[in-house]
Amino acid sequence: MADRRFQGRVAIVTGGAGAFGSAVAARLLADGARVALVDNDKSQLERAAAGLDSGLDSEPGSVLAVPGDVAVEEDVAGYVRRTVDEYGRVDLFFNNAGIEGRVAAITELDVADFDRVQAVNVRGVFLGLQAVLRAMKRQGTGGAVVNTASIAGLRGAGNFSPYITSKHAVIGLTRCAAQEAGEYGVRVNAVAPGYMDTRMLSAINQQIAPDDPEGAAARLTASVKLGRLGSAEDVAGLVTWLLSAEAGYITGGVYVIDGGVTS
Repeated sequence: MADRRFQGRVAIVTGGAGAFGSAVAARLLADGARVALVDNDKSQLERAAAGLDSGLDSEPGSVLAVPGDVAVEEDVAGYVRRTVDEYGRVDLFFNNAGIEGRVAAITELDVADFDRVQAVNVRGVFLGLQAVLRAMKRQGTGGAVVNTASIAGLRGAGNFSPYITSKHAVIGLTRCAAQEAGEYGVRVNAVAPGYMDTRMLSAINQQIAPDDPEGAAARLTASVKLGRLGSAEDVAGLVTWLLSAEAGYITGGVYVIDGGVTS
């Protein structure tokens, strides 16, 4: 039986139709939370929300599907407002939506390629932080936030400048937000996943090696000290721990989950 550590809590999860978002939402629901699931792909979002609602022993109405673009200020204000209107508050935030962008050298990129990734991965994270922290500050009862960074935010690599730049920025935003939000009892941390078995990694491998994406995946896997790609469940375990009271004295941290790649 689940320990219901999030009983009575309300969470927002962006990128809710993706691997990390849906895995984290499932754990939050299993532990008693009510969850607003946000994604810009309405059909995938509705499918994910329906699956969560029917597949778990949660109270009816525990999942709220909110279509929206995290890079649009009005949509971000809207997903926070709808959550508060429906559930009365927001206590937990998994600020997770992101895209990989084009894989190419700086000299080969269009400015639009760069801007598109920053719009989602940086502006989207900033807008989410701003709107949710404002709500939590008004409530005056604390809260917890986890942003999705990446091991890409800890180093550089050729041909990945839009994505790597964006994840360095997420780490900077995490540290700044933790400095500011501590005074009203809100913790802000980030997770930095490595090579994960997700659609995003498959899309990257397709760009790196269109004639042999399986070979690209095998080479990445060979660099992982634990001998396998990570899973969404691996990430969900870390994220929900950071959102829980068990991590109540932890803020401003960046938690690598990469099977030893960066060790």
